[in-house]
Amino acid sequence: MTISSDIHSVPISEGTNAESVLYRIKRGTTLRVRGSASLLGREIILYTNYPAEGKKFIRTEYRVLDWHARNGKPFTTSLSKYAHIVDTDIFSEVKMNLSGTFRFWFQYKNSTGSEPDGALYVQVEPTLHVGPPGAQKIIPLNSVRCQTVLTKLLGPLNTWESKLRVAKESGYNVIHFTPIQELGGSRSAYSLRNQLKVNPHFAVKKGGEVTFDDVDKVIKKCRQEWGIASICDIVLNHTANESDWVREHPDVTYSCATSPYLRPAFLLDALLAKVGEDVAAGLLDQVGVPAVIECEDHLQALKHQLYTVYLPKVNIYELFQCDINKNIEEFMSLVRTRSPPKHVADGSRFNEIQLIKDPQFKRLGASIDMNLALEIFNAFHGDCFDEESRFRKCAETLRHRLETINEEARAEVQGHLGYAIENCLAGVRYERVQHDGPRVRDISEKHPLFMQYFTQIKAIGKSLKEIEEGMYGDLGKFFQAHNGWVMGYSDPLRDFAEEQPGRGNVYLKRELIAWGDSVKLRYGKKPEDSPYLWKHMTDYVVTTAKIFDGVRLDNCHSTPLHVAEYLLDAARAVNQDLYVVAELFTNSDATDNAFVNRLGITSLIREALSAWDSHEEGRLVYRYGGEPVGAFYVNPKRDLAPSVAHALFMDQTHDNPSPVEKRSVYDLLPSAALVSMACCATGSNRGYDELVPHHIHVVDEERQYQEWGKAVDFNSGIIAAKRALNLLHGQLAEEGFNQVYVDQMDPNIVAVTRHSPTTHESVILVAHTAFGYPHPNAGPTGVRSLRFEGTLNEIILEADISMKSDKPFDRPGPFKKDPNYINGFSQFQLNLREHIPLDKSKIFRATPYVDGNVTQLDFENLYPGSVVAIRVSLHNPTKPHAEYLQRLVTALQSESGAMYEELREIIAKLDLVDLNRALFTCEEEERDHGYGGAAYDIPNYGRIVYCGLQGFISILTEISPRNDLGHPLCNNLRDGNWMLDYVADRLSHREGTNTLSKWLKTSFDPLKNIPRYLIPCYFDAILSGVHEALVGHTYQLMPEFIRDGHSFPQTLALATLQFLSACRSANLPPLSPAVVPQPPEICVTLSAGLPHFSTGYMRCWGRDTFIAL
Repeated sequence: MTISSDIHSVPISEGTNAESVLYRIKRGTTLRVRGSASLLGREIILYTNYPAEGKKFIRTEYRVLDWHARNGKPFTTSLSKYAHIVDTDIFSEVKMNLSGTFRFWFQYKNSTGSEPDGALYVQVEPTLHVGPPGAQKIIPLNSVRCQTVLTKLLGPLNTWESKLRVAKESGYNVIHFTPIQELGGSRSAYSLRNQLKVNPHFAVKKGGEVTFDDVDKVIKKCRQEWGIASICDIVLNHTANESDWVREHPDVTYSCATSPYLRPAFLLDALLAKVGEDVAAGLLDQVGVPAVIECEDHLQALKHQLYTVYLPKVNIYELFQCDINKNIEEFMSLVRTRSPPKHVADGSRFNEIQLIKDPQFKRLGASIDMNLALEIFNAFHGDCFDEESRFRKCAETLRHRLETINEEARAEVQGHLGYAIENCLAGVRYERVQHDGPRVRDISEKHPLFMQYFTQIKAIGKSLKEIEEGMYGDLGKFFQAHNGWVMGYSDPLRDFAEEQPGRGNVYLKRELIAWGDSVKLRYGKKPEDSPYLWKHMTDYVVTTAKIFDGVRLDNCHSTPLHVAEYLLDAARAVNQDLYVVAELFTNSDATDNAFVNRLGITSLIREALSAWDSHEEGRLVYRYGGEPVGAFYVNPKRDLAPSVAHALFMDQTHDNPSPVEKRSVYDLLPSAALVSMACCATGSNRGYDELVPHHIHVVDEERQYQEWGKAVDFNSGIIAAKRALNLLHGQLAEEGFNQVYVDQMDPNIVAVTRHSPTTHESVILVAHTAFGYPHPNAGPTGVRSLRFEGTLNEIILEADISMKSDKPFDRPGPFKKDPNYINGFSQFQLNLREHIPLDKSKIFRATPYVDGNVTQLDFENLYPGSVVAIRVSLHNPTKPHAEYLQRLVTALQSESGAMYEELREIIAKLDLVDLNRALFTCEEEERDHGYGGAAYDIPNYGRIVYCGLQGFISILTEISPRNDLGHPLCNNLRDGNWMLDYVADRLSHREGTNTLSKWLKTSFDPLKNIPRYLIPCYFDAILSGVHEALVGHTYQLMPEFIRDGHSFPQTLALATLQFLSACRSANLPPLSPAVVPQPPEICVTLSAGLPHFSTGYMRCWGRDTFIAL
């Protein structure tokens, strides 16, 4: 059966780790889920939450899928939806017209549990539409060029268009907006006061009102008139401290009232706040801790005070201990009512008595299992001669155990507190002492000595004793935990604010980098746990999804998965093609895939600034998208291969420092160029292209962006070059340049090739990075020549950046900020030349060197910060050969057209012996034929098992899906034509296969005239197509139950063909002359096994002949 390119098969297996494996398909794809070999012989029922035609998607609603045989006929009936997996080509089929992520799972018949026996997720990518209604066009995901803007810096809504036009003119086609809602008191772009109200600062006049409809009009103009899509952040984890709705519904937060396990951490936080007050007031001057902490001695003195003076004031460990006297009294009271024991005290079970945490975490409020204590400690003691003495002895033994476990609790908690103090001091050290820190001097509400983990408004002016009393009472609901970031958190799938095993947590150990302007939201496990919160946030997310084309999940790794699932489902209900972007810091591809699968994340944000040198930056370009140059063709009959998460690769995010601070101003252009060559979505942050030399801070920055045509134009920063790079990035994606090769030419110079597997054109970009500042008068860098197979079409662009002075690479002087608008460097000059011939180049020498098919360009003026991109195509004599191969591969993969029909007619004349010769034949049989043949020997690999096509196909089937182009087979193909000649020539010696040999020679001849790096992919495609045709014809020569049967018996039948051959050395004994007609001298015989029984007497001696028969 012919499989079209929009049909993909995915195997489902027992025990599949569904969340960690990612399958991505496009909308409109027909998905076939088939049972893998591990399910053979089992009866299963298959479910999916992909809705039936005309139904809405509800994540928790699953329907049963029907099964079909290979010919498409129903395999299950209305009487039973269980399919007996008798073969691996039985499938269920779903047309995937909705974007999002969908789950498929199965259970065995008579399965006892409710859990799936196997499952998988499939992600359907959304489609981004822009342009006027009726004339919309699609933005391919790999063509996305996104620019981030902080909406609070856009100013009044009537000025947005002129400010957003900077993105349009710079070649971006997506704008990422930070939240458009009302901000909290800190003015952080991500601390929202009211999620259901637009930021009032967008009003044209002070005190005016702006609605979501007003914002929607601007976004629609970007989409319909400018062709620019939009995404907006949704902040699901926290809300501003000042949120009125939190005061009305304090149960939506993690507080001392809703989460009593946080009380010890809150008490520590309150203590640290008191320490900060005392230091600021100068109360610790005399013990070596001045109000201005600025050296390590001050930190050590502070540490001593914390351990010896302050921590003893609160004895936090007591919140985890029990009251020993109270428990002993209860034990004594109960033991007197019990019957005398029958066992002797031996201590073997004492360790079973452990502390049970007090749910309210009151001092000495922990308890023990008293019944268990009575069972263990109410024992007979040989040294006691009356009951009263025994009672006291039993109580004494229990007391000793309680003292032990109380001490264990104290030691554990003190260990956590010691860790917490070190974390606190590390924070103070960075903020106030280290030279690479901000060197804060004052202690104030804005800059507390220690980071605040809980809201302290209700604690102001109260003593520690009053605060402690308050956290158990009504005040406790206002002592709310702040949200933040936990570096290196071990389990991003678990909410760090939930109660943790043991006695420690992120808040007590002070592992959180807290955001003191916002409180963390507590959703619970389901909407019923916090109805107001779920309703409020659903309204917020739906409103955003209606206006924008997509959303960005801020702080996704800290968002409870079930919450994000629920809210994104609500968003997709109003915006079917929702483009979902997220930032994830899990350090695990498997965990990334779990988030992507569960939430349907379209693109994960990746940061180019995480690279520490040009080699790492080049590796990231290769890592985040595209296939290798010369990649194998995807066989449409093979299963869909798992994917890596799609990337939105950004030269700078709004969270990153300016590259001017981290690297050098001369690196902005080459790094942006490298990012633009990545075969994925790309992005940047407003300010990068304008050479803003500082971090545009989401909290502190209040100046507005510049407007296009006033202070920003094509002469500003690197905007003109960025436009050219952005347009090139889009063109490469839209024209199918989906193969990537990265070449590290020297420690600072990287070349990236984007190749089209259809036209075999390439675009090669060379970037001279400048992670550090070059010498002020640096000259051109000497580097090896650029060599490629093909001819130079044009230089797409050349660009460099230099100082407007006699020292082109001088360091910039002190930067002066504009008081009202965000401005960048103005003392740098961009030199850009586009679409020029070689003789007009300033980077290459004017004359290329041509050596056969290889063209060499020599660098003449490749300075630090320079970028050059060229377009390369095949030589004219080579193009007809490549075009022929393209047509041939298309014919073979579609099993249609004149070229395929010619092959099919040749193969239709082959008999089973010819097919054995073409497909199989072991080395011993090959030698026996007498043509001097043997199994092909691949250098650094060894001899193939079969001399026929199967010998090569067995290897290609393994290396092709994972594009292992470094395999010895591929190396041998690139090094010479020996393998091509071997495959075709060996078939010329037999009359039945001679025509096939000629066809293969004709098909392989063009391979010898194309660039060598392309030969493996075409060899695989041609050989696989011929192999499929030979196997198909083999089945046609077999009995009906094989010919029309399932693939499993067909595979078994095909295996028998390898034993069938006519061997010269294995003649049958001569028959009587009376037998008419006489059999041929060389007969077809069946081997009992290969290779030992393949030739000579071993093939035809009596025992094995009869076994074979």
